[in-house]
Amino acid sequence: MGRRDPYIGVIGLGYVGLAYAIAFSLYGFKVFGVDIDSERIRAIKTGLVEDFPREVVSKALEESLVVSYDYDILKDADIVFIAVDTPTNPDASQDLSQILSALKSLAEVWKDLKYSYRVIVFKSTVLPGTTRRLADYAREILRLPVPDRVGIVYNPEFLRSDKALEDVLRPFRVVVGGIDDKSSNYVVELFREFYHRVGLDVPIFVVSPEEAELIKYASNIFLALKTLYGNIIGLVCKEIENCDAWKVMEIAGLDPRIGRSHIMPGMPYGGPCLVKDVLAFAHFVEKKTGIKFIRYIHEHNEMLIDRIVEEIEYMLGELQNKKIAVLGIAYKPGSSNIKDSQSIQLIMRLLSKGAEVYIHDVDSEALNKAKNLLKNVNMIYSYEQLKDVDIAIVTVKYNEYIRLAQQPYANTLLIDLTGALEDNDKIYRFYATSVKKVKNIKNLK
Repeated sequence: MGRRDPYIGVIGLGYVGLAYAIAFSLYGFKVFGVDIDSERIRAIKTGLVEDFPREVVSKALEESLVVSYDYDILKDADIVFIAVDTPTNPDASQDLSQILSALKSLAEVWKDLKYSYRVIVFKSTVLPGTTRRLADYAREILRLPVPDRVGIVYNPEFLRSDKALEDVLRPFRVVVGGIDDKSSNYVVELFREFYHRVGLDVPIFVVSPEEAELIKYASNIFLALKTLYGNIIGLVCKEIENCDAWKVMEIAGLDPRIGRSHIMPGMPYGGPCLVKDVLAFAHFVEKKTGIKFIRYIHEHNEMLIDRIVEEIEYMLGELQNKKIAVLGIAYKPGSSNIKDSQSIQLIMRLLSKGAEVYIHDVDSEALNKAKNLLKNVNMIYSYEQLKDVDIAIVTVKYNEYIRLAQQPYANTLLIDLTGALEDNDKIYRFYATSVKKVKNIKNLK
């Protein structure tokens, strides 16, 4: 890497930015992390960050990681990764305001400095063509010396929120899309040195910025499509006797051309990434080609919640004043994030039907977030409370819910939307779910 390792800056310390900041720090690089959320900075400094072991965060801080809400710490950074959010506007276009704000703040810090060459790397999910437009903005509006003394690169991330650090350290591939060879080569050299220290030979692909941007969307949209496809097979199985959707897709997924990831029938896809990415890319594709296929993925995914509610109505009759428990609020196991959680959408739909809703989550933080977001819901603190509800719906695949079969509550119906619960009792299939008489419910305490 030359006479010394490059100093690394990271703007945006959510699970993506923090994962890279920690990873580089643990392997000997000096890292400066910035986030405008002072509470996030405080949490990082105390080591209490969701999905990151406290001892790992503390070690990174002891080694070489400095975090702050002050952009001035980026003065000496040779390369800066921007990992802020890119939400979707109401018209399904992409909101780049956080990226533009980060660029503006960085340019202000760098404007009077004397430096030979630095690189800005975008990790935020952006639509094809965005990186070059951002490069033009940096050069023409912010007066950064692009590309002579400031390189611009798009380097997409492929991280799971609950395993972000693991995915940084053990990636399937690294994609680098620079606006010129010089900027691409700088980032490639950095990653080669980093993974040499990790002890891995990771494939690195150098492509155009547009190709890098599209690779990110092609990956995420395909995962969304797989989830929808698995649920469509679930709907088909509902109409066929002696047909278990989970068995069908579990065995189909053994084909390496298909894979088992994201194809098991159950809840519609949700979360902070797939929903916004499908909406933004659907808008982009329809504008470019007139093809509405991606938009239909989103529409059919949203339809699945209605199908679940319809089936519950079929079982219970009118939902007015019916007591319904929803077990699982976070958008997936191992996370307290409820942003774009389909469980929340299901609860809101049930409330609109007049149901009396009870909620539970293994993660207490997710439950508290839901309590603050949703009014007129009841908390479940012990499975003992389930004896008083008409139906309980398992929406998140927690191990704790798999063990729901311990003590008899004969009047409680259980709907499994995860495929994880097992019971030898008579099973009634509908949609992609199991409906069983609950005979065993273990106390939470």
